[in-house]
Amino acid sequence: MNLRTGIRSVTRGTAVLVAVAMLAAACGGGDDSKAASGPSDVISGRPAPTDQKPSSQVKVAMIGFANNPYWVSVKSGADYANRVLASRNGKVDWIVAGDNIDVQTVSSAIKGADAQGYKGIGFFIAGEGNCADIKTLSAKGNKLGAYNTLFDCVGSSGGTVNYAQEQYKAGQTAAKEMIKATGGKAGKVGIIVSQFTAPGSEQRRKGFVDGLQGSSLTLVGQGVEAKDSASNTFTAAQNYLQSNSDLVGIYATAGGPFGAAQAVAAAKKQDTVKVIGFDITTENIDAIKNGSMYGVIGQDAFGQGYNVAIQLYNAAVTGKNPDQVSQEAEAPFVTKDNLAQHDPSSVPLGTPGAS
Repeated sequence: MNLRTGIRSVTRGTAVLVAVAMLAAACGGGDDSKAASGPSDVISGRPAPTDQKPSSQVKVAMIGFANNPYWVSVKSGADYANRVLASRNGKVDWIVAGDNIDVQTVSSAIKGADAQGYKGIGFFIAGEGNCADIKTLSAKGNKLGAYNTLFDCVGSSGGTVNYAQEQYKAGQTAAKEMIKATGGKAGKVGIIVSQFTAPGSEQRRKGFVDGLQGSSLTLVGQGVEAKDSASNTFTAAQNYLQSNSDLVGIYATAGGPFGAAQAVAAAKKQDTVKVIGFDITTENIDAIKNGSMYGVIGQDAFGQGYNVAIQLYNAAVTGKNPDQVSQEAEAPFVTKDNLAQHDPSSVPLGTPGAS
């Protein structure tokens, strides 16, 4: 891989970040032996690769981050897609874009992937600003796909696919379940977000706030930021617990919700304070099993890696986009009662509704 040539069109400051990211991608974004092993059969209920085989290898870049367990599932989906496409002259590379999730960082990684010759580029969309990259690169014939949050501008800018949970609706679901979990009694609920500038987290927050209207639950302010950190989430939850004797619930909109569950367990209040978060991860499932977390809402994180990569490959090979660009991911609400059908440790890898 010739990094010097490939990154010539990217600014000097960005080149360092992209070079590191591309090196990570060349190694499979981590342990390449693990990424290369595992099942490679097409998954029922998910997009299937086209029967049309390209004459030369088609490379797809999947751009993400690595600051909480959600990314493990997204990368797992991308790695699985790589195994599926290996016999079809396709390749999927997982690229870690850095530490800071914002429009500029994602944009730099997209431009770096383009410079390296990727025909399909999937990325975590950090805001509407990333649609400018979609418009520019799709005009050149690249296939762009976004995941995690639905934006109308992805389709209008020429994007191939936008696969994500409908975040506002998920927030409303969380509110309904919080009211149910607390038995409809009066009390306070604290909200812990990623950051107020993160569009997906903010949509989930607003859906929850609106969903509580008319209930007996009242909010402790409008929320606090934890930046997807489980330790920050633990501290925020601890502060809520110590400052509100009538606290009955904690709602975490983004990464690290098990930190709130740990704080509730440490205070021995798991029977009276219900924690609701997002993502069907090992950490969150363990918290549901031990009773420190009431429930989580899935967003098909695996599919955000797998579905997007497969559809980008198909579009690059056939020249045709999916019939529908905006695709809503399955978002089950998981508690102890229905855990068996959603627990990733007890169902085949990639099962819809288990991530």
